[in-house]
Amino acid sequence: MSVGSLALRALSRCGSVVAGTVVNTFANSFYARTGKDELLFFTNHSIRSPVTVNLDAKSDLEKLVTPLQPITIKGKQILIGTDTTITLDAALLYDDTTEQSSELNLDFSMIRKSFRIVSVILEIIDTSQSVLDPHSIAHNSLVEFASDAVMSLLRPGGEERFCKVALRIVGLGSGFTPSGDDTLGGFLAVYNSFASAIGRAPILLDLHAIEERTSWISAKLLDHMQHLILDEQVRDLTDSVTDEDELVLAFESLLPRGHTSGIDISVGAILALGLIHDISLNERRTRTIADELGLSS
Repeated sequence: MSVGSLALRALSRCGSVVAGTVVNTFANSFYARTGKDELLFFTNHSIRSPVTVNLDAKSDLEKLVTPLQPITIKGKQILIGTDTTITLDAALLYDDTTEQSSELNLDFSMIRKSFRIVSVILEIIDTSQSVLDPHSIAHNSLVEFASDAVMSLLRPGGEERFCKVALRIVGLGSGFTPSGDDTLGGFLAVYNSFASAIGRAPILLDLHAIEERTSWISAKLLDHMQHLILDEQVRDLTDSVTDEDELVLAFESLLPRGHTSGIDISVGAILALGLIHDISLNERRTRTIADELGLSS
Protein backbone atom coordinates (compact mmCIF):
# COMPACT_ATOMS: atom_id res chain seq x y z
CA MET A 1 0.00 0.00 0.00
CA SER A 2 1.22 3.53 -0.72
CA VAL A 3 -0.07 7.06 -0.34
CA GLY A 4 0.87 10.07 -2.46
CA SER A 5 2.45 13.02 -0.70
CA LEU A 6 -0.31 15.46 -1.68
CA ALA A 7 -3.01 12.97 -0.70
CA LEU A 8 -1.41 12.49 2.71
CA ARG A 9 -1.08 16.25 3.20
CA ALA A 10 -4.73 16.80 2.30
CA LEU A 11 -5.89 14.07 4.68
CA SER A 12 -3.60 15.23 7.49
CA ARG A 13 -5.03 18.73 7.40
CA CYS A 14 -8.49 17.41 8.23
CA GLY A 15 -7.74 16.29 11.78
CA SER A 16 -10.70 14.29 13.08
CA VAL A 17 -13.36 16.07 11.05
CA VAL A 18 -15.04 15.05 7.82
CA ALA A 19 -12.37 15.23 5.13
CA GLY A 20 -14.68 15.15 2.15
CA THR A 21 -17.04 12.95 0.17
CA VAL A 22 -16.88 10.17 -2.40
CA VAL A 23 -17.82 11.53 -5.83
CA ASN A 24 -17.39 8.65 -8.33
CA THR A 25 -16.88 4.92 -7.89
CA PHE A 26 -15.67 2.09 -10.12
CA ALA A 27 -14.84 -1.57 -9.58
CA ASN A 28 -11.14 -0.86 -8.98
CA SER A 29 -11.11 2.76 -7.89
CA PHE A 30 -13.01 5.76 -6.60
CA TYR A 31 -12.54 9.53 -6.47
CA ALA A 32 -13.09 11.79 -3.50
CA ARG A 33 -13.43 15.54 -3.09
CA THR A 34 -12.11 17.18 0.07
CA GLY A 35 -13.65 20.15 1.82
CA LYS A 36 -10.85 22.27 0.39
CA ASP A 37 -11.74 21.20 -3.16
CA GLU A 38 -8.82 18.80 -3.53
CA LEU A 39 -9.00 15.60 -5.58
CA LEU A 40 -8.08 12.25 -4.05
CA PHE A 41 -7.89 8.99 -5.99
CA PHE A 42 -8.16 5.58 -4.31
CA THR A 43 -7.33 2.55 -6.44
CA ASN A 44 -6.44 -1.15 -6.44
CA HIS A 45 -4.07 -0.55 -9.35
CA SER A 46 -0.34 -0.12 -8.78
CA ILE A 47 0.29 3.13 -10.68
CA ARG A 48 1.14 5.81 -8.15
CA SER A 49 0.76 9.58 -8.18
CA PRO A 50 1.02 12.39 -5.60
CA VAL A 51 -2.78 12.40 -5.14
CA THR A 52 -3.33 8.63 -5.13
CA VAL A 53 -3.88 6.13 -2.32
CA ASN A 54 -2.93 2.69 -3.67
CA LEU A 55 -4.82 -0.08 -1.86
CA ASP A 56 -3.63 -3.65 -1.31
CA ALA A 57 -7.15 -5.10 -1.17
CA LYS A 58 -8.55 -6.46 -4.43
CA SER A 59 -12.21 -6.17 -3.44
CA ASP A 60 -14.80 -4.70 -5.77
CA LEU A 61 -14.66 -1.12 -4.50
CA GLU A 62 -17.94 -0.26 -6.17
CA LYS A 63 -19.66 -2.64 -3.73
CA LEU A 64 -17.90 -1.14 -0.70
CA VAL A 65 -18.07 2.56 -1.49
CA THR A 66 -20.87 4.67 -2.93
CA PRO A 67 -21.05 8.29 -4.10
CA LEU A 68 -21.85 10.96 -1.50
CA GLN A 69 -20.53 8.86 1.40
CA PRO A 70 -18.57 11.03 3.86
CA ILE A 71 -14.86 10.46 4.39
CA THR A 72 -13.69 10.94 7.98
CA ILE A 73 -10.16 10.87 9.39
CA LYS A 74 -9.49 9.16 12.70
CA GLY A 75 -5.79 9.04 13.51
CA LYS A 76 -4.21 7.07 10.67
CA GLN A 77 -7.50 5.60 9.58
CA ILE A 78 -9.73 6.77 6.75
CA LEU A 79 -13.37 5.98 7.47
CA ILE A 80 -15.71 5.91 4.49
CA GLY A 81 -19.38 5.85 5.38
CA THR A 82 -19.99 3.52 8.30
CA ASP A 83 -18.59 0.24 6.99
CA THR A 84 -15.27 0.85 5.19
CA THR A 85 -11.93 1.60 6.87
CA ILE A 86 -8.56 2.22 5.22
CA THR A 87 -5.53 2.11 7.51
CA LEU A 88 -2.44 4.10 6.55
CA ASP A 89 -0.10 2.73 9.26
CA ALA A 90 2.04 0.67 6.89
CA ALA A 91 1.55 2.80 3.77
CA LEU A 92 4.68 3.82 1.87
CA LEU A 93 4.96 7.48 0.94
CA TYR A 94 5.13 8.34 -2.75
CA ASP A 95 6.53 11.81 -3.40
CA ASP A 96 7.15 12.88 -6.97
CA THR A 97 6.13 16.52 -7.07
CA THR A 98 8.93 18.04 -9.14
CA GLU A 99 9.37 21.31 -10.96
CA GLN A 100 9.83 21.76 -14.69
CA SER A 101 13.22 20.83 -16.10
CA SER A 102 15.72 23.68 -16.16
CA GLU A 103 18.36 21.72 -18.04
CA LEU A 104 19.43 23.79 -21.02
CA ASN A 105 21.72 21.18 -22.58
CA LEU A 106 19.17 18.47 -23.32
CA ASP A 107 19.72 16.93 -26.74
CA PHE A 108 16.20 16.98 -28.18
CA SER A 109 17.51 15.68 -31.52
CA MET A 110 17.47 12.25 -29.84
CA ILE A 111 13.66 12.06 -30.10
CA ARG A 112 13.45 12.37 -33.92
CA LYS A 113 13.25 8.64 -34.61
CA SER A 114 10.85 8.10 -31.74
CA PHE A 115 8.26 10.31 -33.45
CA ARG A 116 8.04 7.97 -36.40
CA ILE A 117 7.99 4.81 -34.27
CA VAL A 118 5.14 6.06 -32.09
CA SER A 119 3.24 7.28 -35.17
CA VAL A 120 3.49 3.79 -36.66
CA ILE A 121 2.21 2.26 -33.41
CA LEU A 122 -0.79 4.61 -33.50
CA GLU A 123 -1.49 3.57 -37.09
CA ILE A 124 -1.61 -0.11 -36.03
CA ILE A 125 -3.71 -0.02 -32.87
CA ASP A 126 -7.44 0.61 -32.61
CA THR A 127 -7.94 4.37 -32.19
CA SER A 128 -11.72 4.44 -32.60
CA GLN A 129 -13.48 7.13 -30.52
CA SER A 130 -10.14 8.76 -29.72
CA VAL A 131 -9.08 12.13 -31.09
CA LEU A 132 -7.48 10.29 -34.02
CA ASP A 133 -10.83 8.87 -35.12
CA PRO A 134 -12.19 11.15 -37.89
CA HIS A 135 -15.72 10.24 -36.76
CA SER A 136 -15.19 11.13 -33.09
CA ILE A 137 -16.78 14.18 -31.49
CA ALA A 138 -13.44 15.82 -30.74
CA HIS A 139 -11.53 15.11 -33.96
CA ASN A 140 -12.26 18.27 -35.95
CA SER A 141 -11.51 20.49 -32.97
CA LEU A 142 -8.26 18.61 -32.42
CA VAL A 143 -7.28 19.32 -36.01
CA GLU A 144 -7.73 23.02 -35.22
CA PHE A 145 -5.81 22.60 -31.98
CA ALA A 146 -2.86 20.99 -33.77
CA SER A 147 -2.78 23.37 -36.74
CA ASP A 148 -3.57 26.58 -34.89
CA ALA A 149 -2.88 26.40 -31.15
CA VAL A 150 0.21 24.18 -31.25
CA MET A 151 1.74 25.88 -34.27
CA SER A 152 1.23 29.30 -32.69
CA LEU A 153 3.82 28.34 -30.05
CA LEU A 154 6.56 27.98 -32.65
CA ARG A 155 7.07 31.72 -32.31
CA PRO A 156 7.48 33.62 -29.03
CA GLY A 157 4.30 35.34 -27.91
CA GLY A 158 1.95 32.67 -29.19
CA GLU A 159 0.74 31.69 -25.73
CA GLU A 160 -2.39 33.88 -25.81
CA ARG A 161 -3.54 32.34 -29.08
CA PHE A 162 -2.75 28.87 -27.77
CA CYS A 163 -4.85 29.33 -24.63
CA LYS A 164 -7.80 30.69 -26.58
CA VAL A 165 -7.89 27.75 -28.99
CA ALA A 166 -6.95 25.15 -26.37
CA LEU A 167 -9.98 25.94 -24.22
CA ARG A 168 -12.21 25.01 -27.16
CA ILE A 169 -11.25 21.33 -26.83
CA VAL A 170 -11.87 21.13 -23.08
CA GLY A 171 -14.85 18.87 -22.40
CA LEU A 172 -14.99 17.47 -25.94
CA GLY A 173 -15.28 13.73 -26.46
CA SER A 174 -16.81 10.71 -24.81
CA GLY A 175 -15.61 8.81 -21.78
CA PHE A 176 -15.12 9.59 -18.10
CA THR A 177 -12.37 12.05 -18.98
CA PRO A 178 -13.16 13.62 -22.38
CA SER A 179 -10.65 13.14 -25.19
CA GLY A 180 -10.00 16.86 -25.47
CA ASP A 181 -9.06 17.07 -21.78
CA ASP A 182 -6.72 14.08 -22.03
CA THR A 183 -4.99 15.40 -25.15
CA LEU A 184 -4.53 18.84 -23.67
CA GLY A 185 -3.28 17.34 -20.41
CA GLY A 186 -0.69 15.24 -22.23
CA PHE A 187 0.45 18.27 -24.19
CA LEU A 188 0.81 20.56 -21.16
CA ALA A 189 2.49 17.89 -19.03
CA VAL A 190 5.27 17.52 -21.60
CA TYR A 191 5.50 21.15 -22.71
CA ASN A 192 5.61 22.55 -19.17
CA SER A 193 8.18 19.94 -18.13
CA PHE A 194 10.66 21.40 -20.63
CA ALA A 195 9.48 24.97 -21.12
CA SER A 196 12.41 26.51 -19.27
CA ALA A 197 14.85 24.28 -21.17
CA ILE A 198 13.74 25.95 -24.42
CA GLY A 199 13.54 29.43 -22.96
CA ARG A 200 9.78 29.56 -22.53
CA ALA A 201 7.42 30.04 -19.60
CA PRO A 202 5.04 27.21 -18.69
CA ILE A 203 1.48 27.52 -19.97
CA LEU A 204 -1.16 27.45 -17.24
CA LEU A 205 -4.80 27.61 -18.24
CA ASP A 206 -7.24 29.27 -15.86
CA LEU A 207 -8.79 26.56 -13.67
CA HIS A 208 -12.13 28.36 -13.50
CA ALA A 209 -12.30 28.47 -17.30
CA ILE A 210 -11.54 24.73 -17.41
CA GLU A 211 -14.18 23.89 -14.79
CA GLU A 212 -16.83 25.75 -16.79
CA ARG A 213 -16.27 23.39 -19.72
CA THR A 214 -15.86 19.90 -18.24
CA SER A 215 -16.55 17.76 -15.17
CA TRP A 216 -14.96 18.63 -11.84
CA ILE A 217 -12.79 15.50 -11.79
CA SER A 218 -11.55 15.95 -15.35
CA ALA A 219 -10.85 19.63 -14.67
CA LYS A 220 -8.78 18.76 -11.60
CA LEU A 221 -6.85 16.06 -13.47
CA LEU A 222 -6.08 18.48 -16.30
CA ASP A 223 -5.00 21.13 -13.79
CA HIS A 224 -2.72 18.59 -12.10
CA MET A 225 -1.08 17.72 -15.41
CA GLN A 226 -0.39 21.34 -16.31
CA HIS A 227 1.17 21.84 -12.86
CA LEU A 228 3.26 18.65 -13.32
CA ILE A 229 1.46 16.64 -10.67
CA LEU A 230 1.87 13.47 -12.70
CA ASP A 231 1.30 9.76 -12.25
CA GLU A 232 4.14 7.31 -12.84
CA GLN A 233 3.26 6.51 -16.45
CA VAL A 234 3.25 10.13 -17.57
CA ARG A 235 6.33 10.85 -15.45
CA ASP A 236 8.17 7.97 -17.13
CA LEU A 237 7.39 9.58 -20.48
CA THR A 238 8.77 13.00 -19.50
CA ASP A 239 11.81 11.40 -17.86
CA SER A 240 12.78 9.48 -21.01
CA VAL A 241 12.51 12.08 -23.76
CA THR A 242 16.18 11.84 -24.75
CA ASP A 243 16.36 8.04 -24.62
CA GLU A 244 14.74 6.63 -27.75
CA ASP A 245 14.13 3.10 -26.45
CA GLU A 246 12.84 4.25 -23.07
CA LEU A 247 10.58 6.84 -24.69
CA VAL A 248 8.94 4.28 -26.97
CA LEU A 249 8.46 1.92 -23.99
CA ALA A 250 6.88 4.76 -22.01
CA PHE A 251 4.40 5.41 -24.82
CA GLU A 252 3.61 1.69 -25.14
CA SER A 253 2.87 1.51 -21.41
CA LEU A 254 0.63 4.56 -21.54
CA LEU A 255 -1.40 3.74 -24.66
CA PRO A 256 -3.67 1.01 -23.14
CA ARG A 257 -4.95 3.31 -20.37
CA GLY A 258 -8.73 3.50 -20.17
CA HIS A 259 -10.83 3.32 -23.30
CA THR A 260 -9.04 6.10 -25.20
CA SER A 261 -7.30 8.12 -22.46
CA GLY A 262 -3.87 6.61 -23.08
CA ILE A 263 -4.10 7.28 -26.81
CA ASP A 264 -5.37 10.82 -26.32
CA ILE A 265 -2.73 11.70 -23.72
CA SER A 266 -0.06 10.24 -26.02
CA VAL A 267 -1.25 12.36 -28.96
CA GLY A 268 -0.92 15.51 -26.88
CA ALA A 269 2.48 14.40 -25.64
CA ILE A 270 3.75 13.69 -29.17
CA LEU A 271 2.66 17.13 -30.39
CA ALA A 272 4.41 18.76 -27.41
CA LEU A 273 7.60 16.77 -28.01
CA GLY A 274 7.58 17.81 -31.65
CA LEU A 275 7.14 21.43 -30.67
CA ILE A 276 9.94 21.31 -28.08
CA HIS A 277 12.19 19.65 -30.67
CA ASP A 278 11.43 22.33 -33.26
CA ILE A 279 11.86 25.30 -30.92
CA SER A 280 15.14 23.87 -29.59
CA LEU A 281 16.62 23.04 -33.00
CA ASN A 282 14.83 25.61 -35.17
CA GLU A 283 13.19 22.91 -37.30
CA ARG A 284 9.65 22.24 -38.54
CA ARG A 285 8.78 18.62 -37.80
CA THR A 286 5.64 19.22 -35.70
CA ARG A 287 3.45 19.81 -38.73
CA THR A 288 4.71 16.56 -40.26
CA ILE A 289 3.84 14.72 -37.06
CA ALA A 290 0.33 16.22 -37.12
CA ASP A 291 -0.04 15.16 -40.77
CA GLU A 292 1.01 11.59 -39.97
CA LEU A 293 -1.49 11.45 -37.12
CA GLY A 294 -4.28 12.66 -39.40
CA LEU A 295 -4.58 15.98 -37.56
CA SER A 296 -3.82 18.29 -40.47
CA SER A 297 -6.37 20.74 -41.82
